[in-house]
Amino acid sequence: STSILSSLAVLCLLGQPVVCWPQTLISRRVAVGSFISVPTVLVTTSAGAKCTDIESCREIGERKVEQDIQDNPVTRLGSGARYKVLNPGLKSSVAVEKDDTIGMIFSISTLSGGYMYSRGFGFEKIDIGDGKRISDQGIDSYIVKLGTQNLPIGIEDALIGMKRGERRRIELPPAVGFATSDWKPGPTTARGKAKIASYKRILTGNGSTQPGFPAATIWDVELLTIKGKR
Repeated sequence: STSILSSLAVLCLLGQPVVCWPQTLISRRVAVGSFISVPTVLVTTSAGAKCTDIESCREIGERKVEQDIQDNPVTRLGSGARYKVLNPGLKSSVAVEKDDTIGMIFSISTLSGGYMYSRGFGFEKIDIGDGKRISDQGIDSYIVKLGTQNLPIGIEDALIGMKRGERRRIELPPAVGFATSDWKPGPTTARGKAKIASYKRILTGNGSTQPGFPAATIWDVELLTIKGKR
């Protein structure tokens, strides 16, 4: 916690009503990879709580971090996966159950925050013909029936209970990761395929010079639809 608060202090513009970020949360992608160790939280100073010096920055940051942990705790699952709710979704929606067919969008990153690939989040482009490529946001999605090995086991576990419009950030250990779904859903771009190949090398290692490492991945998942349910 000391390093988190130090980063908050350093990044505050002293005496100004500004937004202060921990250094590990400067970019969206780094925030994705830091959701367990450093809560994704904005520390906003105001007229009533100005970040005027290092000590006040630390106090403000500590209060915000503690409040975020209370309001949005990490849920740990029996599979080993764990998640935080980023958006609670529609209260009127029914929840995902086992064997449901759902529509979802997702973005996958390494634990350190390196972007790998996504579908429907607007980070990729799709070909609409005549050489035109547009953002996949609002256009592409992943339709899948749970229990068919088209999603990693850990992701399926973390989807249970989600409602339409809900977004969760999931830390996926390799033991319940891609290998449990035959590496589906896979990337569609050359860049994404290169990223997944690099991730496989991290898991398997490179002979005696570089042993394998059980690196987790981070998934941002938003539930769009549940077939036959409202």
